[in-house]
Amino acid sequence: MPTCKLCHTEQALCNSHIIPEFLWADLYDENHKLIGVTGQGRNGWTKLQKGIREKLFCEDCEQYFNEHFEKPFRSLWIERCPLLSPWEKEEILWINVDYSSFKLFHLSVLYRAHVSTLPTFAQVELGPHAEKIRAMLLSRDAGPAHCYPIFGYAVINHKTNLPVQMISYAQASRFDDLRCYGIMYGGVEWWMGVASHKNNNFNKLCLEANGKMPIAPIPWNEIGSVLDTRNALQKKGSEPL
Repeated sequence: MPTCKLCHTEQALCNSHIIPEFLWADLYDENHKLIGVTGQGRNGWTKLQKGIREKLFCEDCEQYFNEHFEKPFRSLWIERCPLLSPWEKEEILWINVDYSSFKLFHLSVLYRAHVSTLPTFAQVELGPHAEKIRAMLLSRDAGPAHCYPIFGYAVINHKTNLPVQMISYAQASRFDDLRCYGIMYGGVEWWMGVASHKNNNFNKLCLEANGKMPIAPIPWNEIGSVLDTRNALQKKGSEPL
């Protein structure tokens, strides 16, 4: 019997989304299919009927993620949609969120990416921080703002200034001495710092304990994962239909 990656009990596992399904909704075409750029095969892309999934969590843990992290984020981010449209260049938007559920939602995505074996999330390697984040998710304790800080750039079309909906592979980077992981979803490229110590320069950009968070815009043609996607298609001489 396989073991659930969250509760660590032996149970049947669900086909779990790493990025929750509701964040894929705007990417589907009229036939409920979306483009997955792999860089592989004849075209370098393939059509998918569902967002990326893998057998990772039991049914109880899937419901736990949904109830405590996904529903609050969906209510704020999809149903109320705080992003500007269009977005004036260089304008910084301050959003107000529920600190605990908002932060734990993003940490749940990061944790799912860590336990995934899929190439899309291969760069996420949390080491000893994985167990600390798992414990935070199980206890619903978001910790202080400097512990696993989170910030984001709104992804906008460089011509229209309208938000762009994409989901990217996970990226690894560093900010000073802080290891960071970035994934694009919900119209934002989210970056999560993996450390329990303070980095004052990084924290100036991040979600605050009072629920306030600054989000600045970034043109999508300046984002590394988008450029990588374009290059993968150009090498194949193909564009998604």
